[in-house]
This record gives sequence, C-alpha cells and structure tokens, in this order.
Amino acid sequence: MSNYYDEDAHKYYVNGEEKPSVTEICSPISAERLNALQQNLLDRARARGSRCHELFEQYALLGELDEEEIESEYFPYIQQFVLWFKTYRPKVIFTEKQMFSDDFCGTCDLICEIDGKTFLVDYKVTSALDSKSLSVQLEGYKRLCDIYKIRIDDCYVLHIKKEGYTFRPIKTNEEWFEILLKHNKFMRSKRNATKE
Repeated sequence: MSNYYDEDAHKYYVNGEEKPSVTEICSPISAERLNALQQNLLDRARARGSRCHELFEQYALLGELDEEEIESEYFPYIQQFVLWFKTYRPKVIFTEKQMFSDDFCGTCDLICEIDGKTFLVDYKVTSALDSKSLSVQLEGYKRLCDIYKIRIDDCYVLHIKKEGYTFRPIKTNEEWFEILLKHNKFMRSKRNATKE
C-alpha cells in the first residue's frame, strides 16, 4: 500500500494507517488563539489561505497567472507574492511537497534555492504571526526534509498581507516539537484504546 493524502478529509496515510500532520501536532499551541476567533472569520481566513496557496504554487511553477481567474479579494496577496518572487528570484526545488514518515506527515509550502542556499519557506496570509507555533511547525517540516534527504540551510516565513510582505528567518524549536509529538502520540493511543 502506498502513502497518500486524502485532500477532502485532510488526512495523511502511510501504508493504510492514518498519521498525524505537522499542523495537527502543533495545534495545541495554536488552538487557544484560533478558538478566540469567531467561526465565520476563521472559515474566511482558511479559505483565503487555501486559495492563496494554490495561486502561489501556480506562479512558482509557471512564472505567470491568468489574472482573469484570480478573484479580486485575493489579487493584492498575489501581487505581493509576485513582487517577492521577482525580488528574491528563488529557484524552485519543490512546491507543496507532501512528505510522509512513520511518525507524522506534512506538506511544505516551498523548498527553494536563493543565493546558493536551500530555504524551507512557509507562507502565511494571516493578519499576525504566531512565532511560537511557526517555530514548531517549521521544525516538523525540517525533520521531514531530513528524512527525504533534502538539506535545508535556513527556514523562513513569507508573511504576505494586502499592503506588503515580510520575509524573515525562523529559528525552529526542537524541544517543543518533541513535546507536542509525544503528546499527540499519547492522545492518539488514548483515543484508540477507548475505541476498542
């Protein structure tokens, strides 16, 4: 049986067994902030993030977009992404790369080369950044890259807003990722025990 991602259910499988995503592992430290948001705002933010990721991937792969197919509400984000892309001129290695392991899985937004270094880049189109959650999330993706023998020199966040972008390095947090991975394993085993 092969590894696959069920897009409708947002679940990863390794040899038929469901595995947690990096996002799921990190959820305990971002849940408090997300729970404070009204559900309709949260749904809109998720829809915006999902659509922008699709458009960023298209541009990264093709170097162009059909402007007539871009919804007006997303256009400012795309303009900022294109500006970043033309400024930094990344050489795309992978975009939206799905990776699988025995412990967890995830999809990296962008792995690219800039000025001879390999960067792991996470896109955010949120109003604010949650640095702690981001440092743990990027640690998870970095570990997956290690498993896939993809050498990463630096981890960065590309934070895109309508009026501009920031591109900055993120120091990953190994300790918190380990804690959250153990917590996730414990909670999954507890859920599985109650099902039996």
